[in-house]
Amino acid sequence: MYTIERLNDTSSEREVWVPEIQYKTEFKAFVSARTKCMATGKTYRVFNTQSKDVQCVITLGGCKKMFNL
Repeated sequence: MYTIERLNDTSSEREVWVPEIQYKTEFKAFVSARTKCMATGKTYRVFNTQSKDVQCVITLGGCKKMFNL
């Protein structure tokens, strides 16, 4: 399973990632996270719950580069 997590906008010293939704495939999770990032401007990541690895981090700047905006 792959979980989409949003970076919480707190002014604390450490990063706090808030889980939002899970998908069975990495592709679906990535597309959903990219869509959420473009809609909200927030940073998202795709987290593999089985291997405990971060698959990718998606930022608004990265999305804009992808689409030449």
